[in-house]
Amino acid sequence: MAKQAMAPVSIALALGLLAVTLCNQRRSALPSLSVVLLFAVFVTYVAGVHLPPALGEADWAETIAKLGMLAIVLWLASAGWNGPIRSDRLAFIARWALAGLAIGSAFLLMELTFDSPFRRLSDGLAASVVIDPARYNRPAVGLLLLSLPLAGLLARQVGRRHALVALLLGLAPALASQSAAGWLAALIAALVYVTARWRPRAVLIAGSVLTVGLVIGAPPLLTAAYQTSVRQEIAMPLSFTDRLEIWDHASDAIRQAPWTGQGLGSVRHLPLSDEQRSRYRYHKAPATHAHNAALQIWVEFGAIGIAVGLVLLGIAANAIRQMDRNAQPVALATASALLVIAMVSFGLWQETWMGLIGVTIVVIRLAALPAPGGMAEPPAGPV
Repeated sequence: MAKQAMAPVSIALALGLLAVTLCNQRRSALPSLSVVLLFAVFVTYVAGVHLPPALGEADWAETIAKLGMLAIVLWLASAGWNGPIRSDRLAFIARWALAGLAIGSAFLLMELTFDSPFRRLSDGLAASVVIDPARYNRPAVGLLLLSLPLAGLLARQVGRRHALVALLLGLAPALASQSAAGWLAALIAALVYVTARWRPRAVLIAGSVLTVGLVIGAPPLLTAAYQTSVRQEIAMPLSFTDRLEIWDHASDAIRQAPWTGQGLGSVRHLPLSDEQRSRYRYHKAPATHAHNAALQIWVEFGAIGIAVGLVLLGIAANAIRQMDRNAQPVALATASALLVIAMVSFGLWQETWMGLIGVTIVVIRLAALPAPGGMAEPPAGPV
C-alpha cells in the first residue's frame, strides 16, 4: 500500500529469521566473515573520515540508522538462516509469497486503473486533485523485482504455471505504470535469463566486467551522455533530461574529493553554481540523491568507497557462481534488474530501497535451495 512499508517489512523479516535461526541452529545465524570484515572496514572509514556526517546538521543518528539498515541487508545476504529450512516447507512458503504478491499487485493495479482510490481515501483528497501516476513507480518496481526470484522459487518447488502467474503479477503493474526504469529492468532481466539458461558462467563473467566498467567509469560516461544530449538537441521526457543534468552535476562534484568523497548524504547538499543553473533546464536545486548508485558512492566516499562496493559485488557474484546451475539464471536475472534500477533510479541510502533489496535477496536465496528429493526442477504439469 505504501513504499514506506518496505523498510519495516525487511527489518521484521530479518528479526524473525534471526529468532528462528537462533532457536534451531545457532551457528547459522553468523554472517559471512568476509562480509563482516568488509562492513567493519567501511564503518571504520566512515567514522574516521566522515564524522560528523554530511547529512543535515551533523545528524549522527541518521548515519547510524542507515549503516544499521545496511547491516541488516548484509546479514540477510550472508548469514546461514536458510540452512535450517526444511525442503518440504519451501512449497508452502512459495505459495504464501505468491498470495502476498497477488494482493500487492491487485491493490496497485486498482490504484493505477481507477485514479488512486486508496490514496484519495487515506489522505482525504478530492476528485479534482490530480495525482501523478509516477508516484507509484517505486511499488511497481518493487513488485517486479520480487516477482523475478519468486517465479524461480515457484518453478523449482511448485510448478511452472505458478511461476508464470508470479511473473504476470509482477509485470502488470510495471507495464501499467509510467516507470521507464521498471520497463528497462524487465527487458534486461528477460535477456539475461534467456542467455543464462544457455551459458550462466559466461553471463556472470560478462555482467561482472560490464558492471565494473560502468561503476568505475560512471562520472565521465554520464557527463558525456549529458553533453551529447545537449549538443544533439535530443528530445526526451522531462524526467530523462532532469536525470542527465543531475548526473552531470554529481560528476562535476566528484572532482572536488575523488579519493575520499564528501561524506554520507552529501549529494543533497551539493551547491549549484550560477553557470550550472543557467545551463540546466530543470535541475535548479540540489537533488535528494544522485539517482545512480555508482555516482552516489563516488560523491560520498570517493574511490575508496567504490573499491569497497566492488569487493562486495564480487562476493555477491561468487555466491551466485556457487549456486545450483538451475538457480543461477534466476539469480542473474534478478541481480541484473537490481543493478539496472540502482543505476537509473532511487537513492542508495533510502531505507525503502535497501529494504526492497533485503527482501529480494531473501527470495533469491530461497529460490537457490534444492527441491524436495534433490530434484533440480519439479514436473511442470499441463500448461
